[in-house]
Amino acid sequence: MNRLLLKVFGFSGLLLSSCATVVDAQAPITPEYTIQPTLQPSPRAELMYHILLAELAGKRDQLDVALSNYRQAAISSNDPQVVERATMLALIMKDNATALDLAQRWRALDPASDQAQQALVLALLRNGREDEAIAPLEVIRKNAQSKDKQQGFATVASLLSQMDDKQAALRVMQRFSDHYPQEAYAQYYYAMLATVAGQREQALNGLKQALLHDPKLVSAYLLRTRLLLDQGEREVALAELAKAVILMPRDRSLRMEYARLLLDADQLDKARREFATLLSQDPKDTDSLYALGLLAAEARQFDLAEGYFLDLIKRNIRLADAYFELGRIEEQRGNYAKANEWYQRVTSKDRHLIAQMRMGVVLAKAGDIIAVSEHFNNLRRNNPQDSIQIYLAESEALREAERYQEAFDALDQALAVHPNDGDLLYARALAAAQMDRLDILERDLRTILAKDPKNGQALNALGYTLADRTDRYQEALGYIQQALALLPDDPAILDSMGWIQYRLGDNTKALQYLRQAYQKNQDAEIAAHLSEVLWASGQQEEARKIWQQALTKNPNSVHLRKLQERMGW
Repeated sequence: MNRLLLKVFGFSGLLLSSCATVVDAQAPITPEYTIQPTLQPSPRAELMYHILLAELAGKRDQLDVALSNYRQAAISSNDPQVVERATMLALIMKDNATALDLAQRWRALDPASDQAQQALVLALLRNGREDEAIAPLEVIRKNAQSKDKQQGFATVASLLSQMDDKQAALRVMQRFSDHYPQEAYAQYYYAMLATVAGQREQALNGLKQALLHDPKLVSAYLLRTRLLLDQGEREVALAELAKAVILMPRDRSLRMEYARLLLDADQLDKARREFATLLSQDPKDTDSLYALGLLAAEARQFDLAEGYFLDLIKRNIRLADAYFELGRIEEQRGNYAKANEWYQRVTSKDRHLIAQMRMGVVLAKAGDIIAVSEHFNNLRRNNPQDSIQIYLAESEALREAERYQEAFDALDQALAVHPNDGDLLYARALAAAQMDRLDILERDLRTILAKDPKNGQALNALGYTLADRTDRYQEALGYIQQALALLPDDPAILDSMGWIQYRLGDNTKALQYLRQAYQKNQDAEIAAHLSEVLWASGQQEEARKIWQQALTKNPNSVHLRKLQERMGW
């Protein structure tokens, strides 16, 4: 060895010490150290090396390195657990070809494993080999019958839901629904996968078949309700759900869904009865207790509502909700000091800020405008990340108190801090409308539309204001048409379209749109518009009935009171 090589291997000291000795050239040299050949690692050591490297790579989110090493380990190992880990990682990474190779090996090593069978089926499906997957999928279904209590179809559907190709998943499930036409769960899970695949008609047909074979399949009723609502068929959904509740009066999930749907449809008396039934069936049902409190408050039955919320406090349940709603009750009663006492007790993170903002509203209603400004300034200092939201709440508080100039000034200040913010501009436009400053309203709304030409709310606000306050009817119609194209189900825009049709002299079209709007939202302003057009169309009895119902719910509505003055009611 030369001097450099010896030095590298740490033997330089030996070489240097030999320089002082004369060595006989003829004498045999016996090395002091024998260099052993490098040993090849054992198969087990190599296996452990790949597993260790894979685990470390996985912890560092280097999943491609992890999979590569687990695949190497799986090839050299007969341990099903090693191959299982490699297969599952390949499935997670959606390396479908690798997953299929590994799943086949796993199944060969552990043919009795349900998980190995499921992994193989999923890998086959992801590789587009649907025909090959059917037989093992049927085996999985039979093995799962005793576990999922739904003839194994829940397990089949769960596997199929892991496919990216939802249409392919539906095709496979259809084979099972066709093969088992009398099995309610086969039809139900077919409907479920059809829903995921966006095939609503097929889903509804599947649910029809499921309920034909099992009229008490609750999950089918709930899914059908969801599909009908998505299609805008709320009345049909309500009617079908009502039948289901009659058929299964003790099923809480059905009755709760029915009660919530009645709430959405503004059928408050019916909703109240359903929640009362739920509470009578289970006196510990605090969700129904809370809902009854909200319904009573909505009907301005404040004493009744107060009792429900105090009951929640006694039970030490939903305290923040109860405190907040008791504050709202006292606010509507005009007991502003009591209202703020309740609002101050709201400390939960999700309700605290809104309760503090309601306290500002109470101060405004009490006429303490200086205190209002100080209160909201303090809120902004303590919650700088919510500055815009707090400015909007301040302006709304002042508007509720009919302090329109102060509301406008607050928004001016907000826009100086947050120039050209769309929400603030929109709010200032509304405040300007209440001050008859249509020039500012138009300017602010046009600023919004210059940045966002498809802002449906701004288009509607501009169109409605022009229809209501000017004679620029054709221009107003254009804006409202654009808004309705963008938001065809928005009740405020439907109301605007009805109002411009009325202004243009087409009462038939006006009533068509106003009835749609009122069906979706029985807002006081919409009710006032509908009542006025009904009266103008000769339908005085219905006009007064709708107006009276709206006034009962909204006794302080400016729109309803102005209509009363104009009509002499």
